[in-house]
Amino acid sequence: MKSLSRARGFTLIELMIAVVIVGILAAIAIPSYLRYVERAQARDAQAAMQSLALALERRYSQIYRYGEDTQEAESPVDLDLSPSQSPESGTAKYDLKLTVSGDGQSYTIEASRSDGRTSGECDVMTLTSEGTRTPASGECD
Repeated sequence: MKSLSRARGFTLIELMIAVVIVGILAAIAIPSYLRYVERAQARDAQAAMQSLALALERRYSQIYRYGEDTQEAESPVDLDLSPSQSPESGTAKYDLKLTVSGDGQSYTIEASRSDGRTSGECDVMTLTSEGTRTPASGECD
């Protein structure tokens, strides 16, 4: 009599257990990664806002005003300033808008998500000439 040798391989149950484990790991890892990416984009937008603020301060040191009163938000490009988006090159994740007020003595920079979302606390951020930030520093980290 010949003895049947057991075939080597995975059973269906073992394969299903492996699929479930991979699914659980993916359910945990993917949202965590997406939050990480959004925080990185928010930090990049904050850096772009700071860069624009430095350009405005340079302008103020030369002509003693940040610019003409705009009374409404304009793109920094319209005022010969940069950056106007974050990141500066490639697909914009945040758009920057600048409002100069108080006879050119104050400004507000606003960064808003390019895709129009407003569900998160870091989807719209502002920086004023007085150094006030919304949301508060550290909330988007």
